[in-house]
Amino acid sequence: MSEDVQTEEPQVEKRAFQTEVQQLLHLLVHSLYTQKEIFLRELISNASDALDKIHHRSLTDRHILDPNAELDIEIEVSSSNKTLTIRDRGIGMTRDEVENNIGTIARSGSAEFAKQLAEAGDEQEKLKLIGQFGVGFYSVFMVADRVVLTTRSADPDAEAVLWESTGDGTYTLAHADEAARGTAIKIYIRSDCEEFLDAHRLEAIIRKHSDFVSYPIKVAGKQVNDTAALWTRPRNEITAEQYREFYTHLTGDPDEPLAHEHVIVDVPIQFYAVLYIPKHAPTPWLSHSEPKISLNLHVKRVFIQDDCKDLLPLWLRFVRGVVDCDDLPLNVSRETLQQNPIIAKIRATLVRRIIGMIEGMAKRDQEQYLTCWRTYGAVLKEGVAMDVEHQGALAKLLRFHSSLADDADAYVSLQTYIDRMQSEQEKIYYLAGESKESIAQSPLLETFRKRSLEVLYLDEPVDEWVVHGLQKFADKEFQAIDAADLDLGADAAEVQLAGVDQEQKAATIELISFLKKQLDGRVADVIESKRLTDSPCVLVSPQGGLSQNMERLMKLADREFKGHLRLLEINPKHEIIRNMAAVLKRDRDSTQLEHWAHFLVDFVLLGEGTVENPQRLSQSLQSIMGAATARAAEEG
Repeated sequence: MSEDVQTEEPQVEKRAFQTEVQQLLHLLVHSLYTQKEIFLRELISNASDALDKIHHRSLTDRHILDPNAELDIEIEVSSSNKTLTIRDRGIGMTRDEVENNIGTIARSGSAEFAKQLAEAGDEQEKLKLIGQFGVGFYSVFMVADRVVLTTRSADPDAEAVLWESTGDGTYTLAHADEAARGTAIKIYIRSDCEEFLDAHRLEAIIRKHSDFVSYPIKVAGKQVNDTAALWTRPRNEITAEQYREFYTHLTGDPDEPLAHEHVIVDVPIQFYAVLYIPKHAPTPWLSHSEPKISLNLHVKRVFIQDDCKDLLPLWLRFVRGVVDCDDLPLNVSRETLQQNPIIAKIRATLVRRIIGMIEGMAKRDQEQYLTCWRTYGAVLKEGVAMDVEHQGALAKLLRFHSSLADDADAYVSLQTYIDRMQSEQEKIYYLAGESKESIAQSPLLETFRKRSLEVLYLDEPVDEWVVHGLQKFADKEFQAIDAADLDLGADAAEVQLAGVDQEQKAATIELISFLKKQLDGRVADVIESKRLTDSPCVLVSPQGGLSQNMERLMKLADREFKGHLRLLEINPKHEIIRNMAAVLKRDRDSTQLEHWAHFLVDFVLLGEGTVENPQRLSQSLQSIMGAATARAAEEG
C-alpha cells in the first residue's frame, strides 16, 4: 500500500490499490466479456453475508445500530443517471474494514489467484477461480465506469465512510453523511453495459443466480427471489437444476458438482443438510497448513458460522454445503459446540451419508468416481490412516496403480486385487516409491512379473501409513516387496537357482564374503537374492526397519534423520556378479573389485534417484571406463 496522498478536497484520502488488486482489476475488466452478469451475483452474495452477520450478532447484542432495521437487499435503477444501486442493512464496515476488505485482498494466496486467473484457459475457468478465491466484489468493474460505496458499521460509535474508485488503480476514502447501518454500492454503468439498467433483465439474473438467498431481494420495491430455505423443502419438489444453482450460490463455483446429498432427519434430533462434492478443488484448499471444514451451520434458518470444525472430520474437508438444526440454541458458541452431543450425532449421520454418497458414485459411474478419486483420493486416505471407526468402509474406496494395469492411468481397488489373486497367494504385495513411473522400473518387480503376481504401487506420501493402518484387507495381510523377510515360497528359489552349478555357488559365497568386508558401514549385510531375475543387485529394507521410501520422506521432514543400513541382495546368475566372482577367484587383491563393489550399491541408488557420494561414483565410473577402453584398445 502506498503512502496516503492528501487531495485538495478536505478529509479525502487518495490511496493506491494493493498490487495484486490492480492486476486483478485489469484481468477482470479485460479478460471476461460474455459473463458480466456475475457481478450482480457476487454483490448480492456479499450483501447476504453482511445480513447473516448482523442477524447472528443481534441475537446477543441489542446495542447495535438500527436493531430493528429490515433485513433485505434493495436494488434501485436510475435510467436517467445510468446508475444501479445495491443496498443492504447488514453489518456494515468501519473505515479500517473498508480499506482491509476492498483496498487489499486480505487473505493468503492473492498473488497465486492473479497468476491462475491470467493463465486460465477459458471464461468458465476464470469464473470458477473468482468463486473459489472470494474476490467477487472487484467484478463490479466489468460493468462500471465508477463505483461509490457508502457504508456504516453496526457499532453505534462508528462513522460512515465513503469509498470511491474508477478501477484505475486508486481509490478515495472520505467521511460520509449517513445515519443508517449497512452498505450501499452505487454503480455508474458503462455505456456498453446498459442492459443492466433494465429491471426485467436484473430480475432474470437474480432468479438465475441468487434465487436461494435467504433474504428478500427487491428490485424497485418488488421481491423477486424465493427465500424459502432449499434444504427444508421436500426432495421431490427440488429439481437437479435448482440443486446446481444453490451450489453455485453457496460456493461461487459455476461448474456442476460431482454429486450431492440432501439429508432430512426428524429423530432423534431434527436437522437438514445439503452436501456437495465439488468437481474441482484448488490444492491450497486441501493441503493448507490449517485446513478447515467448509460447511455453513444454521440454527432455525439463522446463519451461525461457516467453518464449524466439529461437523465433519478433516478428511472430509472437501465437502461443501449447509447444515441447519432446529434443536441447537440460537446463541450457541464455538466453545459450546465442541461439547454439544447434538453436534456429535449430526456429525455421525453426515459422515455416514457422505461415505454412502461416494460409494454410490463408485458403483454407479466408474469414470465419475475416478474424477473424484484423482481430486480427493489423498484426503480420503487420511481417513483410512486416522479414523479407525470408518476404516473398513474407506478401504473399499481406495484405488491404486498396479503392475498389472494395462493403462498407465488405470486404477485398481483392493477388492479387484483380491478377486484376481492367484489361488496360492496369501498376501497383498505392494511397493512404495516417489512416483508410479519410478516404482514400475524397480528391479524388485522382476520375479513378480515373471510369476504374474500383482503388485500395488504406493506412489503418494500417505500410502504407507494407509497400509500400516489397515494391516490387512479381506483377511489378506499387506506385504512390502522391498522387505528383507519377503517369502515367495520354494518356487522363487527354484527359479533363481536353476542353472547354477556347485562351483558357481561356491564362487558366489566367496564373493558375498568379499562384498561384506568391502561394504561394511554402507550396507547391513550382503545376501544371495531369491527375487531378482534380470538385474545384478538390489537394496532391501532390514526386517522391522522402515522402507526406503519412508526413510526418504522422513529425511525430507528432518535433515538430521538417520535411516537404517539396508541389505544388498546379489543375483548369482547375472553376468556382472559371475564376472566379479571370477575376477575375485583369479586375483583377490584386484583394485578394480573394490571400485566395483561400491559401484553395485551406487548402481542401485542411482536407479532410485539418489547419489550418496558423487565423487566416489565418479571415481568408480572412471575406473570402469578405464578398464573397458583398455580392453577395447587391446582388441583393436
